[in-house]
Amino acid sequence: MARWWHLHPLVWEDLRAQRRLIGLGIGCALVASLLTAATIPLTEQAMASIERASQPNAPANSRRSPLLQQLAPLVPSNPAAEASPASASEAGSSASEPGGSGKGMTASQRQALRDLLVMCLLVVVVFGIKYFFTRGQTFFITKASARLGTDLRLRLFGKLQRLPLRYYNDKRTGSIQSALTNDVNVYANAVGMVRDGIDGPFRAIAALVAIIWMQWQLALLAILFIPVLAWFVNRNGRRMKAAQAVVQDDLSDLNAMANEALQGTRVIKAFAAEQRISDLYSGLVERAFGSQIQAARRFAALRPMVEFIGAVSLAAILYICGWMAAQGMLVVSQIVALTLAMDQINQGARSFANMNNTYNQVTAAAERLQREVLEVEEEPLQSGAKQLANITGNVEFRNVSFAYPDGTLALQDMSFTIPAGTSLALVGPSGAGKSTIADLLLRFYDPTEGQILLDGVDLRDLDLGWLRKQFGVVPQQTFLFAGTIEDNLRLGAVDASAEQVERAAAQAHVDALVARMPEGMQTQLGERGTRLSGGEMQRLAIARALARDPKVLVMDEATSNLDAVSEKYVTEALDQVMTERTTLFIAHRLTTASRASCIAVIRKGELIEIGSHADLMAKDGVYASMFHAFTAGAMDEVG
Repeated sequence: MARWWHLHPLVWEDLRAQRRLIGLGIGCALVASLLTAATIPLTEQAMASIERASQPNAPANSRRSPLLQQLAPLVPSNPAAEASPASASEAGSSASEPGGSGKGMTASQRQALRDLLVMCLLVVVVFGIKYFFTRGQTFFITKASARLGTDLRLRLFGKLQRLPLRYYNDKRTGSIQSALTNDVNVYANAVGMVRDGIDGPFRAIAALVAIIWMQWQLALLAILFIPVLAWFVNRNGRRMKAAQAVVQDDLSDLNAMANEALQGTRVIKAFAAEQRISDLYSGLVERAFGSQIQAARRFAALRPMVEFIGAVSLAAILYICGWMAAQGMLVVSQIVALTLAMDQINQGARSFANMNNTYNQVTAAAERLQREVLEVEEEPLQSGAKQLANITGNVEFRNVSFAYPDGTLALQDMSFTIPAGTSLALVGPSGAGKSTIADLLLRFYDPTEGQILLDGVDLRDLDLGWLRKQFGVVPQQTFLFAGTIEDNLRLGAVDASAEQVERAAAQAHVDALVARMPEGMQTQLGERGTRLSGGEMQRLAIARALARDPKVLVMDEATSNLDAVSEKYVTEALDQVMTERTTLFIAHRLTTASRASCIAVIRKGELIEIGSHADLMAKDGVYASMFHAFTAGAMDEVG
């Protein structure tokens, strides 16, 4: 039997955080179940009153509970209807005739009807009270479930922000999105599972107590079916957990495929690959459908079997009740009450079976969330504590080597210095290690050997958050967020003044773009900035880097997507801003690289040449050959 008190530690932790709401919800559920169980003896008394009302000569106090004897006098009687036994006897015949007046009823019958009215009123009162507790249960459980899901999403998102870049290189975006949506939605059902795990057995026990109160021998028969039910639920539950794990994995793959198809719409259309992508997606949809059907088969077998076992137990008890009634040991009213009690027991069993099903779903989701996100090692980089008061921006690579986790050597014994206020251009073929140098400077990774220094201090000794705030970054692949132009410019400069933002926009020649937009800085860019051209997006990325007024500017092919006119404007602007700060930029266009204070030629992770444009041209080495070929039109860009 799935034991929810042996839940995954992650689930327990989150449930404890919501214990107040869950406690209130379960408390309301238990009171509601208790009130429902209380209607069983009330119904039995009501049926007994109907039996007495149908029998003129029944004793007035036959099978009346002490509670009923105390409450019945509270119901006003009709004095005019009271008559002497003689007159009542004379009127008996007329009362028995069709359409006869109720005035001819005996005192026993009138008492029975008053008892029936009391029981009916009590049932109404009980269910009226139950209404408020049922409503409270729904509210508190729903709120706790929503809060649990919300807190988990926030924790997952925070965890994702702390994971290293290699995690995102290995994971598909859609798979991560699936964890934040599908898995969390399933996981949030843990609250309802706890409620069912407590309320179901409590409801069954309360009904069982009512049976014991009426006929304890029958309670023993009802208990005999519990082991059979437990065996089946446990057997089905193990298979359900495995099936649910497959469902979550298939939905993850489906979301990943959908996300890639949406992001790659332009490429798909350009290659007329709509049908191929549709076929791939259809295959994943059918696979997910198949796994859901397998899980549905497991779940579909659970409820009918629980109901069948309940029906067998009810049939057995009804037969025994018939035998006992024939022996004068039971009457119809007691049989009706016993039937209601058995129905409550069966409802409790169904709730417990649902709990078992939810347990397996929640456990599968928790294990997947733990495996996919929460157990992933966070950023391995250790943050120092130093924050330099006034930095100049002097950058030094000292005998730096770096290999990726898979063993691929990216840099080997790299040494160079970028004096404060100067610029260094990195040139070389694709895969030479240029972007790796930028990643190491930003501490996305730490060098395997050697040191990287800022103003003479090892980057590993500096506070990581503070360090990255000293850089302005223009990535190779421009990424803009859905929001306004100003929102994107202020991404790394929330506290920047309006003048600082406008100056950055002007330096990157974004001011003309803003001027022609109907809403200026408040213009919405759309998802990933798709309303802009590639060159406009690149200029916005440059303006975003400048908006925080960084001490060190890092640009990875910052002008690669600019047209000739835009490149001219941006290059002139960069000439100005590069004199005010240390700049490291990767260039494919050698005409851009030639404007740097110093140029480093990188090939296969090694530094081949370094010097100014004039010095390297005079040396007539690798750089000079590359530049001559470039200017001669043999190639438009390096790599």
